[in-house]
Amino acid sequence: MSSEKKRGAETLFDALVSVEMPPCQGDFVEMLENKKELAPYLLKEMDGFIQNPLSIEAKGKAYIRHILSVFLLAYFREKEAFSKLIQLISIEDKLVLALTGEVFTEALGRLLASVYDGDIKSIQSVVENEKLDPWIRAGALDSFMVLWKEDVISRADVMQYLEELLVDKLERQPSYVWDAVALIAYDLHPKELEQQLTQAIEDKLIEPVVLNHESLAGCLAQPFQEALKLKDNVVDGFMRSPFEELSWWLYPDRKLLQKGKDYEALDVPIVDKDVVPGERVAPMGWRSTTVVRGSKKLGRNELCLCGSGKKFKKCCLN
Repeated sequence: MSSEKKRGAETLFDALVSVEMPPCQGDFVEMLENKKELAPYLLKEMDGFIQNPLSIEAKGKAYIRHILSVFLLAYFREKEAFSKLIQLISIEDKLVLALTGEVFTEALGRLLASVYDGDIKSIQSVVENEKLDPWIRAGALDSFMVLWKEDVISRADVMQYLEELLVDKLERQPSYVWDAVALIAYDLHPKELEQQLTQAIEDKLIEPVVLNHESLAGCLAQPFQEALKLKDNVVDGFMRSPFEELSWWLYPDRKLLQKGKDYEALDVPIVDKDVVPGERVAPMGWRSTTVVRGSKKLGRNELCLCGSGKKFKKCCLN
């Protein structure tokens, strides 16, 4: 690495520090152009977070580089970040969640899939770890759907693992992990899992609002091929352009948004645009349209029907 490039990478890295002076669109463009030089700095930031989460807390609520580092590495599709991300989310400490807002409960599946290095068992170890927060575990499970959408793994791979979870790899206690299994099975048409899902419903392991006998029967009645045509609607893929996905999170007020992206064009709930710095939820990569499947099931990533403007899984489902 030349001294010129090193200075450039260091300058870009410094632009990621604070939500009070967040990186602009031009910064993100340069970061993508210099990802090879910048990646080592981002990986080192992850190492520091893993080794001592308290050091991140000490830097104050405005500090965001630990979050942006994970997101940028996901945009870069940096496989070296995969094992580090697994290490981070496997820390049995609520402090990690507190220091990342909802990054790991909302976007974890896409982050993991974007840096996936082929080690599926590491993801499974997170899903099956009873000591971890159920939102972390469910987020890790979501990565299976992202990898399926991106044709990295097959539907059969996902369904086989769901069956293993339903049969004996999940503790027989209700949690959001069971709900996540049910929702993914629903989206993939659970024709192979009818018996296992029926038993889980009978055992009250899945919230009835997520999946019940009636909604399961309705799903199974749909033609299999027709259900799979919804692939583009049921899950988001790998991480996309940083500025597109992070604008509404980094710049929640109109004045800042007008610097780089038309405010009204952002397809996000108005309640999320108006929150104050430090209380925003994590960036998600919102789809351009909201998928509505009628009365059969409200998807966990759809807006809650109560009118709060929040996603269903963060509102009435929870």
